[in-house]
Amino acid sequence: ELGHAVHDQLTSNHSILTAHAPLTLAETASVFGEMLLFDNLMKNTKDPKVKKTLIMQKLDDTYATIIRQAYFILFEIQAHNMVAEGKADLNTLNWAYLENLKEQFGDSLTIPDEFKYEWTSIPHIYHSPFYCYSYVFGNLLVLALYEKYKKEGRSFVPKYLKILSYGGSESPEKILKEVGIDIRSEKFWQGGFDLVKEMTEKLKKKLNC
Repeated sequence: ELGHAVHDQLTSNHSILTAHAPLTLAETASVFGEMLLFDNLMKNTKDPKVKKTLIMQKLDDTYATIIRQAYFILFEIQAHNMVAEGKADLNTLNWAYLENLKEQFGDSLTIPDEFKYEWTSIPHIYHSPFYCYSYVFGNLLVLALYEKYKKEGRSFVPKYLKILSYGGSESPEKILKEVGIDIRSEKFWQGGFDLVKEMTEKLKKKLNC
């Protein structure tokens, strides 16, 4: 929440109509702050078990806010298409969602049939259709930004503050392009996934697997 406060302070010179960042950038400061805190805890924690727990919690949170949200959107797209084609009732939607879960988890988990009802308990699907994309965009963006920060160091700080200071006064693409970031570049987004891979490899070493 401190990240949101910092973001609001940096955009306070804008009109109330343009001060708030769009959904795609709304989590930038908060998630970036979480990454700073995570790195600080990792550097200052000596206990290997605590470090392992920190990495596991971070990866769990990363999965929940990127991959899981992306699969919600994939289900929503499929469900809307099924409704438009007249091929949807509660039963077919339930089984479509269950297949979505099975694809998502592969052979890592056995998904009980009861989970086919899970989608009915997710309020975003009813109240804010396709809202979940913003979580995916926002978290991947911060991971990629953080990767740039790790490479560039303090020289990246002014760029980061400039991103936050725009609020919602320009489009996300234009805001990020002004600091040398092309959100249409696959390489940029890959930087975020590379950071996740790095954390996964660290965890594997600590688990000796």
